[in-house]
Amino acid sequence: MDYIEITEITKRVEIKIAATLSPKRYAHCKSTGAVAVMLSERFGVNKEASYLAGLSHDMCRELSFEEQENLVDNYGACIAFLRGRPSLEALFSDTTYKRKMIHGPAAACLLCHEFGMREPDILEAVALHSVADEEMSNIAKIVYISDKLEPLRSRPQDVDEKLHTLDLDALFVYTIACVVHWFSEADKPLSPFTADLYSRMLK
Repeated sequence: MDYIEITEITKRVEIKIAATLSPKRYAHCKSTGAVAVMLSERFGVNKEASYLAGLSHDMCRELSFEEQENLVDNYGACIAFLRGRPSLEALFSDTTYKRKMIHGPAAACLLCHEFGMREPDILEAVALHSVADEEMSNIAKIVYISDKLEPLRSRPQDVDEKLHTLDLDALFVYTIACVVHWFSEADKPLSPFTADLYSRMLK
């Protein structure tokens, strides 16, 4: 997919999310995209693709669960290449966490069906931004990191230093550690898959 096509899809996505998301979530999506661009420049990844994935990752977050589930049921062929990935299978098999995390797969399906985006790395980054795994592409890792560490969120004091100094894999592990810490501090249940992923990474 060439630069011009990604740029046109990005413009259409931005118009849609500006009209359909709350101002706070719209700002979060824009900020996620901006951090994704910065990291893409650091790590030699296509910045237009990363920006589009970051911008669109939460575009279904404010739909009802039923609407999100319908998108996946009706257009799941768009992400069929991800079937069998342990992260996605864990998401779909756990009723509690499916309700919290299905907005990622739903957004990937919408990005494919409505906007014609079929680039696997972009769809993967959007679909898996809430539930990471070890097989993620560099774009997917960048979007996961950007979503969690963008500056509109409450973040550890050393985040900016880490974003500019750690290599991509180390930054990915650091981000997962931040997620585990945040859930622990808030006394909220963490996805069992994320907890297992963190344990594996520590080993």
